[in-house]
This record gives sequence, C-alpha cells and structure tokens, in this order.
Amino acid sequence: MTNRYTKPLGFFGAAILALSCAALPGTGSAAQLKGYSQTCRETKQLCVWQKAVVAPPKGWIEDEAWTQRYQRLTLFENGDKSAEKPVIYLRAHRGDKSLALEDYIKVAQKRWQENLENSSIEVLPDFERKGKPAFKVYLYKNPAVPDQAFELTAFTKDTDAEHPQETYFFQAVLSSPSKEELERTKAAFHELLGNL
Repeated sequence: MTNRYTKPLGFFGAAILALSCAALPGTGSAAQLKGYSQTCRETKQLCVWQKAVVAPPKGWIEDEAWTQRYQRLTLFENGDKSAEKPVIYLRAHRGDKSLALEDYIKVAQKRWQENLENSSIEVLPDFERKGKPAFKVYLYKNPAVPDQAFELTAFTKDTDAEHPQETYFFQAVLSSPSKEELERTKAAFHELLGNL
C-alpha cells in the first residue's frame, strides 16, 4: 500500500480472479478459502476473489471493510488503523499449477520495485510449517513511503486437498512505518503464517 488511506494495499490492483465464489473446505494443507464477488472500483465490472479464512494472531482484529475494499484479509493490532502502527494483510490468488513459486515471486517483486524507487529487498530465512509448504520470506525497505517503510513479505504456493486441481499463491505482509514496530510485531506475523 502506498498510502494507507487513498490507495490499495500493495501493487496488485483490485481484481483477483477465481473460478468459484463458494467457500472451500479447509481440510487440505492450505487455509480454508471463502469466495466473494463484488463490483471492482477501477473497472466497474464483477470481480471474484478468495479470502483466506485463518485465525488472526492474538490481539489482531480483521477490519471487514478494509478486507472487502482491498480484496484481501486485513488485520490491525487492537483495531488501531493509525499510520504509525503496523498492518497485516494476506492475499490468496488462484494461480497456474505449473507456475513455480520462485517465478511468481520474481514477477511480484519486479512490479513492486518498479512502483517504488529506492526500494530494496532482502532475502530472509524461510518460515517452515510442519506438514505444509514453507513460506519464502523477504524484508522490503521502502524509504519513500513513510507509513510502510519496512515490510516483512512471505509467499507460499499450496493446493486444497479437496480441490487438488486448484492452486493458490498466498502473500502475507506485515507493513510497518518503523523497524522497531516491525520487530515488535514480527511474532504476530509468524503466528499468522503458522495458522494458515
């Protein structure tokens, strides 16, 4: 998100296309997904998207209006939406099963760097999950955007056991105005990754 109050979170745009609006059972290794359809702000056409249904970290609250607006699960610590505080969001994107996670990440990071000059990406250790695909984790530094100067960004690719033909890419982001706030809330971010 380039401005917490006027532009969408991240650089992905508002339309997230998926085949189904039905809730998907969560018995697979990926999170349970809930389908939505609504009119997209930019195109004024119908957009279908999926939200990951996952337990939020302790003390973090979903803002349903923000979730609907940005078409991704959006969480605020104690509901505090001030620009001085971190925000967590989780995007579920239906994708091509043959697309490697590394290629998906490469495209996402290229778009991000094209939109934010003087930004940098640091590779961090993977976040391992027992019996589930690991998350690839990165630290994004955005000095030109004060309310999201530091972002922990994690990606994974997974399928639902009951719908193995459907592949999803998940991107979780902890966006923070300061490194101190990022470090303070990193455990909550890891809790979310573990809950997915």
